[in-house]
Amino acid sequence: MDIAEIFQHPQITSTVGSNLPLYLFGPVVVASIVWCIYLSVKEKDLLPIFVCIGALICSLNEPIYDILGKIVYAENNPMAYSNMGRDVPWFLVIGYVPWVGALSVQIARMMAKGVDPKVLNYIALGSCISVVCIETLGNMSNAWIYYGEAPLKYLVVAPQMAPVPIVGGLLLYAFAFPLKGIKRALVAMAISTLALPMVFASASWPLYYGLYADLPKFMDWILGAVMLTFTVMTVVGATSLASRLYNSK
Repeated sequence: MDIAEIFQHPQITSTVGSNLPLYLFGPVVVASIVWCIYLSVKEKDLLPIFVCIGALICSLNEPIYDILGKIVYAENNPMAYSNMGRDVPWFLVIGYVPWVGALSVQIARMMAKGVDPKVLNYIALGSCISVVCIETLGNMSNAWIYYGEAPLKYLVVAPQMAPVPIVGGLLLYAFAFPLKGIKRALVAMAISTLALPMVFASASWPLYYGLYADLPKFMDWILGAVMLTFTVMTVVGATSLASRLYNSK
């Protein structure tokens, strides 16, 4: 494959109002921010706010995974920034706050209280399903598309969003929660920039390989199954580690 082909992508236009995705994401984002501010004020802890800031910083990774996952957004979406030849819409940037930020905070708090790993597994499944619903609406309205080949193009984002908040919560619980003051907040912010890239790089590499390799169709199915296996293992491993960490105290 010519290196230039990696950066090539189709041009699309959304069939709905250009601001509709922003309006749909907005209430969830606002609610997440208000909740994190409430926690910070109530508990005199900057961690929730700094996690949200870190989640926004994490959105700077988006062009990398748009290229690897062969994702492109409609040109008439309001764009937040451009890099690597990709335009990243505002609704996606702010969407990092609830899924990468606030949800990880809540999961870390649950881990600190010794929640049953099964509950966390169900939350991971719920996170995945919520993204499936969003992806379905986005693709139906042409707000964004996956231009890779099936079946791998259907696995680019939603499965990975099962382990992302779980891993983020585990890292917050293990490394940020034991700290105090501004050090606690800064470590939490750093963690929220890392959880998503860690999961996408470690669990999704078979999928990315398959999207760019000229392989027989049956190999695409195998690579998709391997990626899903890695995703499930990441969730189960993270929830088990959280339980062991709690029981060791």
